[in-house]
This record gives sequence, structure tokens and C-alpha cells, in this order.
Amino acid sequence: MMRIEKIIILEDDAIIRRNLEQLLRNRRFEVASATTLAAAREYLAKDNFDLVIADVRLPDGEGTDLLRQLQARPQKPMVVMMSGFGSVESAVECMRAGAFDYLIKPFSAQQLEVTLKKAEDFIQLVKVNQYFSQGKDEENGCELLGASPAMERLRQLIRKVAPTQATVLIQGESGTGKELVARALYHQSPRASAPFITVNCTAIPENLIESEFFGHEKGAFTGALTKREGRFELAHGGTILLDQVSEVSPQVQAKLLRVLQERELERVGGNRTIKVDVRVIATT
Repeated sequence: MMRIEKIIILEDDAIIRRNLEQLLRNRRFEVASATTLAAAREYLAKDNFDLVIADVRLPDGEGTDLLRQLQARPQKPMVVMMSGFGSVESAVECMRAGAFDYLIKPFSAQQLEVTLKKAEDFIQLVKVNQYFSQGKDEENGCELLGASPAMERLRQLIRKVAPTQATVLIQGESGTGKELVARALYHQSPRASAPFITVNCTAIPENLIESEFFGHEKGAFTGALTKREGRFELAHGGTILLDQVSEVSPQVQAKLLRVLQERELERVGGNRTIKVDVRVIATT
């Protein structure tokens, strides 16, 4: 799943705010605290946040005012509203205004944990759908055709390898159907309902391939205006196809080795270790 990293807590009750801060920092989130709408807007003007946890009633207005304003942002954080005066009408209003969830105070650490897990799952779903909507994944003609003994042996090998978690290297001349074999491995694997993310290693400039694989942090290089998740994070829980992996530079191949061996990576310009659960299929 996609990781929530930066969170704003917007709450004027000091005890509730500090308890939330402690809970979230113990889980290694970056937390910014605000007691007013004005302070929260200052944070949001300076940086991108993944999640805002906001009280409905605040000293300088309603949390729903901020919620509505955030809907117009191109990079909008998810918003969880909370209230000590829970009512069906209030919850419905918040959800209609764009809130992801609604918590009634006091809520337990377990309730917060469930909400965070749902939010992370939803973020990954949105990101993967955005990736597919860009037309980078075409299923046209993905069925293996032919009934020769060689094709039957290939199908048997696919049936044998697909259910495993093994990393697979597919070799063959151009046009022999390496990507079709990769898709067959994916469709017959236990990860068939999870993302299948492809990377054409020959189509990405050498200076951008590391960012494409592993993502980058805001300000990592000229033009990196926002944080961006890489293809490995998009594929978390699923499968990634590295097409023409032999075209990748030795320096980036060394970093790929770390992902294969340790199942972890760091974004370009970052120092946070990110765990990924990805099956790798490569072609050359």
C-alpha cells in the first residue's frame, strides 16, 4: 500500500492533540500540529501533506471550511474529520464535502489504526488507477497463441513458475513475446488481483530511470516540485515488469539488487527506508 508520511493534526484541545501526536509519531509519521484553521493553511501553503485530521469546531471557524477549500487543490491531502458532538447530519455533511472518514471523540488507537489503513489502501488504489488511465498498460492481444509442442512446454513452465514468488528473467529475441509470457505469469499468480506495473527501461532517459523506479522527494533535483512515488511503490503487493532490464545502468542495477534482496528502497533525495512487497519479472 502507499504510505501516508506527512500528517496535519488540526485540533484546539491540547490533550487530544498531544495524544494524537504521540500515537502518530510512534508510528513514524511526520506530524505538524495546528490549533486554528489559519495555522493549518500556513502549513498547507508551504508543503504537501498526505492526510489532515481535523476537528469540526475550531476557534476561527469550521473544519468543513478547510475541507471544502482543499477539494480545489491539484495535490489535495485526504481529510479525516473528528467531532465530540457526533451526529448523522454532521457526518453526512463532512462526507459530502469530501472527507474520507469521520471519527467521533473519544476514539481508540485501534479505531485510528483502521482509518489509517483504509486511507493508505485507498491512496494506492487511486495512484494505480491514475497510472493505468495514462494508457501505459495495454492488454490488447495478451493471450499466448499456438499449439505446437514448444508452446505447450512454455505453457507448462508458466503454470509451474507462476504460483511461486520467484523473481523471473525472460530472455528472447525482439518480437518473440516476452511481455506476453510476463503477463501470463502475472495472471496465473496469487497476485493476479493486485497491480501489474510495467517499466519500459529503453523508453526512460538514463538520468530519470532511478526516479522512475524508486520515486523522489520534493526538491531532490531541478523540477522535482512535489514528492512522487516510484513504480516499485505503485506495484506494492503486486508485480512489476522491467522490460529490457539490461539497458539499465550498472549503478541503478546495484540499487535494484537491494530491492530484490532486502525488499526495501529509498526515494531519490530521501533517507527514509520504504519496505515493498513486489514480485519482479524482467525481460532482456
